[in-house]
Amino acid sequence: MARAERMDLKERIKKIEVYLKYYFSYLLNYPLIYPKEVNFQMTNRCNLQCKMCNIWRLPKKDDEISVDEIKRIIRELKNWENTRYISFVGGESLIRMEETLELIKYAHSLGFHTNLVSNATLLTENVCKKLVEAGLERIALSLDGARKETHDFIRGKGNFDKVMKAAKFFLKLKENFNIKVDFTTVVMSYNFRELVDIYFLAKKVGVDQIFFQSVVLDNTFQNFDYNSPLWIKGDDLKELREVIKRLVALKIKDKDFIYNSI
Repeated sequence: MARAERMDLKERIKKIEVYLKYYFSYLLNYPLIYPKEVNFQMTNRCNLQCKMCNIWRLPKKDDEISVDEIKRIIRELKNWENTRYISFVGGESLIRMEETLELIKYAHSLGFHTNLVSNATLLTENVCKKLVEAGLERIALSLDGARKETHDFIRGKGNFDKVMKAAKFFLKLKENFNIKVDFTTVVMSYNFRELVDIYFLAKKVGVDQIFFQSVVLDNTFQNFDYNSPLWIKGDDLKELREVIKRLVALKIKDKDFIYNSI
C-alpha cells in the first residue's frame, strides 16, 4: 500500500472514530469527546418578543458573565482537542455590542473560527464592518418567513427588512473579508408551508447556507405546552411531510446549501 493511501486510510479511520464518539456521547448523554463548537450566551436580554421564544420574559440579570471570565474559558478551550468553533448567542448578543466585538477579536486571535447568531435589529452597515474586521467568520441571521408578513408576524414589524439589509451588508463585505452568511429558520405551525420558498429566497439573496431548526415549545425549559399554537399537529402533519419531501429533493441536488442532514 502506497504511503498516500495509508495516510488516507488513517484519516478515514480517525473520522469514523470521532463520529462514533459524538454519536455515543449523544446516545448516552455523556461526553466521550470534546465538542466541536462552544456557545457563549452573552445575555438573556433581547429587543424582540418572538412568538416562539420566552427568553425575553426571564428576569434580567445584573451579573451577566464577564468578558474576563469568557476570555479565561476561551484560553482553556485551546487545550481541548476538536474544539475549533466559538459562537456568541443571546438573547441578542449585540445588546452587549462592545464586549461581543472584543471577544470575537480575542477568539479569532487564538485561532478559533467565530460565529454570531443575530436577529439583525442592531446590524447597521457600520456594525457589520466592525464585526468582520474583528474576525467574525460566520453570521447566522434569523429568518422565519419567505414573506415579510409571516416573518414580521413571528418576530415583529419591520424585522424582515432589517434581516434582508443585514444580509446585503455582509454579502458586500465578502469582497474583502472571509465571512460566511447564513439564514436560520425556526420551523413552526406559522411558517412550515413557506420552508421551500425560504430556500429559494435564500438562494436569490445569495447567502451561503440555510439551517432549519424545529421549534422548542419553551426555550427557557420551564413550561412545555403541547397545546401551543406553535406546534404542528393534526392534518397539518400530512402537509409537513410533503414539504419535507421537497426539501429532501432540494438537499440531494444542492447538498451543501441546506445545512441539515437528510
